Amino acid sequence: MISRRSSYRGIATGILGATLLIGAYPAIAQTKDRAPVALKSSSKMTQDKANSESWTYAQPREVFGKYRTLIVDNTVVYTGADAQFDGIPAADRAKFASIVTNELRSELAKSFPNPPSPQADTLRLKVTLLGATKTKGGIATATRVTPMGFGLSALKSAVGKGGSFTGSVLFAVELYDARTNELLLAAVRRRHPDPLDVPATLGTEETVKAVAREFADGARERLQDLTGVQN
Repeated sequence: MISRRSSYRGIATGILGATLLIGAYPAIAQTKDRAPVALKSSSKMTQDKANSESWTYAQPREVFGKYRTLIVDNTVVYTGADAQFDGIPAADRAKFASIVTNELRSELAKSFPNPPSPQADTLRLKVTLLGATKTKGGIATATRVTPMGFGLSALKSAVGKGGSFTGSVLFAVELYDARTNELLLAAVRRRHPDPLDVPATLGTEETVKAVAREFADGARERLQDLTGVQN
């Protein structure tokens, strides 16, 4: 017969073994806890504010001054254990990634030519779709069209908050020297449409389109500011 002490020792050994096994793998954490675990630039980013989903890495501003052309990679869908897609099917995720790619290429081409191959002045932009939350179509729209709902949406717009029942998009941006593949900038952000953008409330795809447009416009302005390109 096995003694009680031996049984306890066996249980303790089993728990210790399980703990060591779990510790051998990266913890599955949301972006409020740590940068996405499977993202290449994760180890270089630092959290902008505690308990936020905002993470950033950037080289000194003067590094960006030489760049004048840009290659935009296809947006990829994140497959890490901490992806946050709220039950969104794989086909929809791929569609959302294409929407982001098309908006970025269309908008950024207004200021940055796309060379056929990397040059000394070429940046490469990679966007990874980390997650998305669904828009409750109909309900979200209804909250905008009443006087009270419109007023609340206007207030949320003024303070930069998302609208009621409207989804959001979580993504990572990585900017490289296209020739050397040196990481110049990386960031994780969650974005939602302006609460006063009524078409964005009609469904999740419309929400993603609105976010992609705003993201592309903001990316062009930011890259113009960093590089000094003005056109």
